[in-house]
Amino acid sequence: MSQGLIHAEQQADDAIAAEQIKAYFKETSAQNLVGAVILSLIVWATAEFTPTWTWGPALLVAYGITALRAYLIWRHHRRPGDRPAATWGRDQTVCAAISGTAWGFVCATASPYLPLPYQLFVATVAAVSAAASASQGFAYFQPSRAFICATLLPLTLWLLSQSDRLHLILGSMLVIFVPILLWQGSKRHLAFIESLKLRFKNEFLARQLAVQRKIAEDAGQAKSRFLAAASHDLRQPVQALAIFQELLRPEMQLTPLGETYFLKTQQAVKAVSSLLGTLLDISRLDSNTVKAQREPLRVATLVDQMQREFGSLAEQKGLKLRTVACSASLETDPMLLGQILRNLVANALRYTPSGKILIGCRRRGEQLSIEVWDTGIGIRQEHQSTIFDEFFQVGNQERDRQRGLGLGLAIVSRAARLLGASISLRSQFGKGSCFAVRLPLSRLQAPFQPDLTQPISSPFDLGRRLIVLVENEEAIRNGFHAMLENWGCRVISGRSWKSVEAQIKEQSIDAVISDFGLSRNENGIKVIARLRARFGQHLPALLITGDTSQKALQAASRAGLTMLHKPVRPWLLRQTLSSLLRPAADA
Repeated sequence: MSQGLIHAEQQADDAIAAEQIKAYFKETSAQNLVGAVILSLIVWATAEFTPTWTWGPALLVAYGITALRAYLIWRHHRRPGDRPAATWGRDQTVCAAISGTAWGFVCATASPYLPLPYQLFVATVAAVSAAASASQGFAYFQPSRAFICATLLPLTLWLLSQSDRLHLILGSMLVIFVPILLWQGSKRHLAFIESLKLRFKNEFLARQLAVQRKIAEDAGQAKSRFLAAASHDLRQPVQALAIFQELLRPEMQLTPLGETYFLKTQQAVKAVSSLLGTLLDISRLDSNTVKAQREPLRVATLVDQMQREFGSLAEQKGLKLRTVACSASLETDPMLLGQILRNLVANALRYTPSGKILIGCRRRGEQLSIEVWDTGIGIRQEHQSTIFDEFFQVGNQERDRQRGLGLGLAIVSRAARLLGASISLRSQFGKGSCFAVRLPLSRLQAPFQPDLTQPISSPFDLGRRLIVLVENEEAIRNGFHAMLENWGCRVISGRSWKSVEAQIKEQSIDAVISDFGLSRNENGIKVIARLRARFGQHLPALLITGDTSQKALQAASRAGLTMLHKPVRPWLLRQTLSSLLRPAADA
């Protein structure tokens, strides 16, 4: 047996012993005084027949022991750890034996002087007192055992020593009564010990379970924190790969087979980019770094935003995306709720071959249910409880990456948990589904705010536009620089404000693209603010970052800036830049 196991068993034994003494002292605090009082009543009832020596010394001893036991109990209540549990128990056993001896002395020495009715009275009271001691001392039985034996054995011996039949019968009855009393007391005591062992075992298992659960939670959070912290570094090389792949294609002359290979390479880069972004979103939500930042939100603003973002994509698939006007307001985090709706709408588009998708709201008492309906393939009943698990996809057992990753609804579940929202699903296989997000309504009406952070898709010629690019990663900066020039832009690029300021001189710039995290003391928002102070507050500006933290999102939102997360696909960058430049050109 290992030393650790021996030590654990010793600790368990010590804990059980300490609990025994604690329970015994709690139940016998008043019993000690009661015992001395009952002995006094016996003496009072029989004093006229008995000499003083038969009860005087015994009564003094009984009260002295009662006072001593009361003192020991008081000390234990105040400082139980001063002495080992075995010492506390031994002292009580000795005191109980002395107290029982006083009882036995009175009963055995006074009985010869008493008339028969008084003898029966003394024997009955002694037996009842012993039985009471056995029933109340089951937590720690040694003191009760000592009291029973010391009280009844002297009286039993005296009764058996008498020659008449009645005394012999009484003595024989006590001979039977004492072992039965001891056996019943021991049985109750063993049952109490077993209950203590079971309790400590359950507590030990509960502690072990809590420890193992804490280890698992810590490991999961450590993983999530690592991925969240490494988000920027993981996104950078993928961003560079996407840029240089875009730049490489026009420079190559490929055979038809080479075109096929290059297309597959593009698909692989797209899959890696999508998987990385989604995994990092999940890790961010799991790492406890995201906190819901609640503010008034007009639901109509968010619904209209979904229409603008997904309308053209729905048209390309031959689907009709319809929204229903909603005048309600919520007190919620617009970014997290927007993330939930984006994933639900994207999921509906992916699994709806034909028909339509509807985004609308319903009032449910004091709550609002935002619902996304589709006429897609639907979800079987047996799959509806597992679709929010990671990497679960209905009808994609071969794991075709062109049909998604199976992480969208996992993100929905986590974001809803942070918002305190409930997600429900109604679906009929082959006919479509409805996902609903339910949140409490706000009593305050949110003010109308134009959507400044989401670009509107529109074609726009970027030729001869002077773009300032600020990016501290050299490979990505060179890639973006070359790609913008390929689109016809003139580009000034640098790693910081000072490096681009020196190049601008007296030129008038058309837009700025900046990384968010440039250095410890500088970020993209500060660079854009300096450029806008020089060229006007309406200078089109775009933030690009690998930082997915809530702090970065909120900072961009407060500054009214559009933010794209790395890795940014080239077509999305061009579309966003065009949509930012178009209003300025119109003005």
